[in-house]
Amino acid sequence: MNHQIKKLENSAVEVTIALTGEEVFPLKTQILNEMKDKVEIKGFRKGKAPFERIEQEYKEKVIGQVVEKMLDKYYDQVIKEEGIVPITYISQLKTDLKGSGIDIIFNLDVYPDIELGEYKELEAEKGTFVMSDEILNKELELIVNSKSQLESTEKDYKAQLGDTVDIAFEGFVDGVPFTGGKSDSHILKLGSKMFIDTFEDQLVGYVFGQEGEVNVTFPENYHQKDLANKLAIFKVKINSIKKLKVPELNDELAKEIGYENLEDLKIKKNDEIQKREEKKIDNEYRIKLLDKIAAGSKIELPFSMIANEIGNRIREMEQQLSMQGIKLETYLEMTGMDIAKLEKQVAPIAAMKVKSDLLLENIAKKEGIETNEEEITNRMTEIATYYGINLEKLQEEMNKKGNMENFKKSVSAEIILEKAMDFVVNSAKK
Repeated sequence: MNHQIKKLENSAVEVTIALTGEEVFPLKTQILNEMKDKVEIKGFRKGKAPFERIEQEYKEKVIGQVVEKMLDKYYDQVIKEEGIVPITYISQLKTDLKGSGIDIIFNLDVYPDIELGEYKELEAEKGTFVMSDEILNKELELIVNSKSQLESTEKDYKAQLGDTVDIAFEGFVDGVPFTGGKSDSHILKLGSKMFIDTFEDQLVGYVFGQEGEVNVTFPENYHQKDLANKLAIFKVKINSIKKLKVPELNDELAKEIGYENLEDLKIKKNDEIQKREEKKIDNEYRIKLLDKIAAGSKIELPFSMIANEIGNRIREMEQQLSMQGIKLETYLEMTGMDIAKLEKQVAPIAAMKVKSDLLLENIAKKEGIETNEEEITNRMTEIATYYGINLEKLQEEMNKKGNMENFKKSVSAEIILEKAMDFVVNSAKK
């Protein structure tokens, strides 16, 4: 067996395993011998057809099994001899018959070669945060708004911007109803700009039960191309109008949300904001340092690693949307996107994450940064607490699924990356 490795772009290689007829013959004979009692060949009793006829009738199947067995035999050997670290399994597998011999050709994404730039004594500007009454008051306003409730209004009450209405509507373009333009009950906050053009503004002054017409123009870039830039008339009816009742910011409200009094709420919110903003500044500083390391380093990112990170980001996004009661498909429809556009939008962030992780991983190796069982256990306990269970229950669930070892490796890798980033920060010029 001979083999060749050809480097491709984006940290991929093409592997060719060349086998002679002498190497292929015994394996092919074994395969044909196993097949002879199982296949039927016209003109021969079962198990009596010559190998030549079986191979002729089942050529693709025979070659497929030869390739599979040869890969089982030689794949690990080639990888070890070449010192490459695959991060995906075989792709773009093909065969090239050379007389009685065969060339097996396939691609692999491999762990990239990294030329690590300077990562010690870096300089980057770090922002500062100054707390103010204005910032605190905005935070308190958010709390008040979150405790506000919608209340029904009197029948002669006239709708205003900021009110929430339940409307029935049907839209027409050139006098013809269009798909998706009808609802018997739709909740809409006036002034939210959720509906096109001046639709919401035109409902100001309507009272309960009132019917009327709203005239709008669909935007030029509207996701339904057949409606883009078209004039439309909506026949509407007000089913109900609700007004937001805003509570007073006082001791009673503070106690309701878990504080001793209004003063206690203000003190604790002040500290919370301070910590949050300082953490935000620290994260921005770390990103600046990482950008400097990346700018001075050379690395080709494998497509598969970026694709995997894109998948992770979209799954996270899907989980966050589901917590708000929104399906990913609904979100894509609302934003006029499809999954391909979303993947393209996420790709640059995913690529930067992959690059940063690889650079930090290399820094950790150079500096001998490691973790230990105590740190891993502590982190797993934090994760368990986040999900509202204890460590034993988390371990039990992971063991049931056979994921315990992989989970521990993932936790260990995360801790090492964090330590490597801390090393970069601590060694940076102050």
